[in-house]
Amino acid sequence: MKKARRALPLLLIGLVVGLFATSVAVRLPEGDSSEPVADVLHMDAPTGRILVDLADDSGSDTRGRIAALLQGAIAPFGWPSDVVAPGGAGALGEMLSEEAQLYRLTPPESEFQDILRALRDDESVEAVEIERTWGLPEGAEAFMLSEGTSGALDDQDATPARGPFRPNDPYYKHQWHLDQIQMPDAWARTRGRGAVVAILDTGVLYRTQGRFVQVPDLANTRFVQGFDAIDRDGSPDDEHGHGTHVAGTVAQSTNNGVGVAGVAPEASIMPVRVLDARGSGGWGSLAAGIRYAADNGANVINMSLGGGMPSQVIRRAIEHAHEKGVVIVAAAGNASRSRVEYPGAYPHVIAVGAVRFDEELAFYSSYGRGLDIVAPGGDLRVDQNGDGMPDGVLQNTMVRTPDRHDYVAYQGTSMATPHVAGVAALLSASGITDPDAIERILTETAKSKGDTRRYASGLVQANDALRASHEGLGGLRGALSVLLGFGLIFGLRRRNALVPGLAPGLAPTLAIAAVVAGALSLLPLHWVPGLSLEGLAAGGVPGALASLGGPWLAPFALSALLPFGVAALLLGVRRASPIVVGTGIAFAAWLALEALVPTVHVALLPAWLVGPWLLVQAGLAALIARLAATRPR
Repeated sequence: MKKARRALPLLLIGLVVGLFATSVAVRLPEGDSSEPVADVLHMDAPTGRILVDLADDSGSDTRGRIAALLQGAIAPFGWPSDVVAPGGAGALGEMLSEEAQLYRLTPPESEFQDILRALRDDESVEAVEIERTWGLPEGAEAFMLSEGTSGALDDQDATPARGPFRPNDPYYKHQWHLDQIQMPDAWARTRGRGAVVAILDTGVLYRTQGRFVQVPDLANTRFVQGFDAIDRDGSPDDEHGHGTHVAGTVAQSTNNGVGVAGVAPEASIMPVRVLDARGSGGWGSLAAGIRYAADNGANVINMSLGGGMPSQVIRRAIEHAHEKGVVIVAAAGNASRSRVEYPGAYPHVIAVGAVRFDEELAFYSSYGRGLDIVAPGGDLRVDQNGDGMPDGVLQNTMVRTPDRHDYVAYQGTSMATPHVAGVAALLSASGITDPDAIERILTETAKSKGDTRRYASGLVQANDALRASHEGLGGLRGALSVLLGFGLIFGLRRRNALVPGLAPGLAPTLAIAAVVAGALSLLPLHWVPGLSLEGLAAGGVPGALASLGGPWLAPFALSALLPFGVAALLLGVRRASPIVVGTGIAFAAWLALEALVPTVHVALLPAWLVGPWLLVQAGLAALIARLAATRPR
């Protein structure tokens, strides 16, 4: 017995150390899955320029020193000596992103290797590389609904949608792809209000100005300020049509009696133009677009584009976005090979493959290493659902010129990707703000297809993902709070140390703890008219505060401050003891579980510190509950 008592403190210490280690490990960056440059799918075309990415905090002294290194590297060629303002052409070339300190140089090609050697080992240079281009996945085809077919199709009966909500958009019956991922059920839970999805693509026809005319079925869609990384201005208008189609899949105006529907129709779109009218863009523009989206409020980034070679500059931009709490979704590629293209192959990016109506992998879809999930991408060679038109992904977009629009069915992993981005936006709007948590929920709730090499985790399922985020953790939080509360109160009761009046209130105390910790996660508060705080439905009160309050509030919302405030407010009110104790227990359970199973992104704290911070706060909340439950001496 004595040996057992002596071993107990060691066991407790080991348990605490294990909890802290686990809380750190779940937030550490995942392993490096990128491929070496020598092993690439195909060689992306060079732009004839070099990208230099300096540390974000680089000042004029650092820029001057780098300029001097560049001068020496290209000698005897002449080189301007002045470091000019953003947008100019000077010693560091064209500034693509002031926040990222990202520059694009156009030196003589004969000096490329000298420049790389001169800058590669400098501590202020995060990346330096020869710029290449990425673009739209090859093999995309299109079918226009209205070219002699729309009238006949309107008279046909399509398979009715299953679920509690069916939008009144007349062409929704041809959007088999939305039924396939459970959208009618998911829309009854949330429609994405509050989430911002950045569409990094060819731009979006989001407004009518000059020769650009807004796509009619985006008239009721919310937009936030975007960015044109090609022309370096704030006018990301689409000159191709691909980006507008992708944006429609995410947030087409829905239930408006016009056209078609989108996955997250109440989410906001941030148009970011990173590809030109030919569907091609340099790595520098893509990196600048990622940085803009991450630094200007995007919750999700959609990249229906890619290439065969990795870019250090883009990788750094992706890491920055992930650190800011942004979910990044990208196309796996249309190469029909067992290799995922970049940026989908990077860590922190959800790579999406494509399936047909019958849920078989589409003939064009890439698969294999790096694939995370699949979604409907279509197959225009067949009509498997029998609705009279080829099985593509149908949306409203540009046709040939920016002032002409139609309902067009595309196929490709480009079309599959925004389905996943849209579901990620629904999760984000529901209070799950940690990007790794959103990826985990998406993959764990996907419909398994058995062959993980071809389908990875399986077919994305929107309603199952939302249900898991709302109910699973809520129930677990409630159960853990009851367990902690029972242990605390039972222990004090045995020692006759329980505050008078609390013993008869054991059941109410535990009930309060369970309700505060978990019941809000089960309530469909998004059904209440006018209530936009959808974070309450998933993350609970702390998650909602952390999501809505911005980076400065997040660490304090996820702390013991609220139970401390409750205790201070009700201090001396004997009948309020169950409330004080129950609230402290509930927060202890919530914070402890959040430390081990992240759902909320916590800004201002490094990833390795978030878990320990939450565990310490959980301990403080438990201490508050214990003090409130302990008989005064």
